[in-house]
Amino acid sequence: MSLRDIDLNSYGGKPLDDAREFLQQAGIDGWLTRDYRNSNPVFEAALGRHVEHLTRPVWLWIPSNGEPQLLAHEVDTGRIPAGSPTITAFGNRDQMIAGLKSFVGNASKVAMEYSPMYELPRVGRVDAGTIELISSLGPEIVSSGDVIQYATERWTPEQLQSHFFAVDALDNIVKQTFKYVGENIRWALTEHDIAEHIRGRFDRAGLEWDNGPSVSFNEHSSDPHYDPIPGEAAVIRREGWLLIDLWARKKPETPEQRNISADITWTAKLGGPPTAKQQEVFDAVTGARDAAFELLESRVLEGDNPQGWEIDRASREVIEKAGYGKYYVHRLGHSLGHDTHSNGVNLDDWETHDTRTVINGVGVTIEPGIYLPNEFGVRSEMDVYLGEDGPEITGNRQTKIVQIKTS
Repeated sequence: MSLRDIDLNSYGGKPLDDAREFLQQAGIDGWLTRDYRNSNPVFEAALGRHVEHLTRPVWLWIPSNGEPQLLAHEVDTGRIPAGSPTITAFGNRDQMIAGLKSFVGNASKVAMEYSPMYELPRVGRVDAGTIELISSLGPEIVSSGDVIQYATERWTPEQLQSHFFAVDALDNIVKQTFKYVGENIRWALTEHDIAEHIRGRFDRAGLEWDNGPSVSFNEHSSDPHYDPIPGEAAVIRREGWLLIDLWARKKPETPEQRNISADITWTAKLGGPPTAKQQEVFDAVTGARDAAFELLESRVLEGDNPQGWEIDRASREVIEKAGYGKYYVHRLGHSLGHDTHSNGVNLDDWETHDTRTVINGVGVTIEPGIYLPNEFGVRSEMDVYLGEDGPEITGNRQTKIVQIKTS
């Protein structure tokens, strides 16, 4: 049965309750998350509400047993949305510390956005001084990485449907864009022109985007994060290699609506058929992509969900065996949520060693790549959601190099 047809009511949507459930299972006394001038998006995700700009530090305490509480400065309490946990107001630093002590003073173990040895940069949002302050009040500080994922990154049924809306739109847009390139090759369109064309399609399809897309031709595709700039972007020629990476999400109907992003990458050959080398690299990349998904699928169906680093390793072994290991220069994939690069587990044994488990209810990208300097690059990216019946690829999976006729 397709995920598009099933109800996943057990996942997501109640971050405060989900956090307490996780904390109880993990033997952690509470989760203390803090924001200061929008420096920590985890705070808003944990609160489960959109918060207008606050000018002073604000703290959310979620005990494993008991009701969540907020600690906010007197000048900001009026900006906390209705329905939030009880607010304790402070006016000066001593009052703030007293409020924090009332939260954590009797706790043995408290989770915060802290990553030991900065192993997971996406988690490590709390500065050393804040860790010193809370530690001085008594508790041991542990990483909130796992509770963040469990409480804020599992998709609700509505979010899952918003992701399908986005990935279906992106699949259609990339297909139509390749067609548009072929039909308009005589006009000497640049990479930036194509990016603008895609952004127009995003808007007409009801999508929003933070940046991008990435459109790269020939040697520019060997830069994994190439961004076409007006005046510097290459002209798309009749013969060559084209990579398009595009990401977006459904436009929200209310500020509180946290629709889920989609993120895909496809490659195409303009003019004649791909060269033997282009085909070899494409086969290595898609083979690595499929090996990663197969490991994820088999382990989940066995009831032994893998950690992020294990899936990266499965893909890397394929590319290394093909002789292109040194040209695979980034992690396999990232957490996919409201933000395209979200706060759950990354599939990474390269940039970090991500030991978080890929749990049911979350989404990830699988996107290995090979980048040959001054020649071309290949990346094949697909989105995966872990539902009750195992992982499912939510959009189309590229199996052949798209060939664009230009004559």
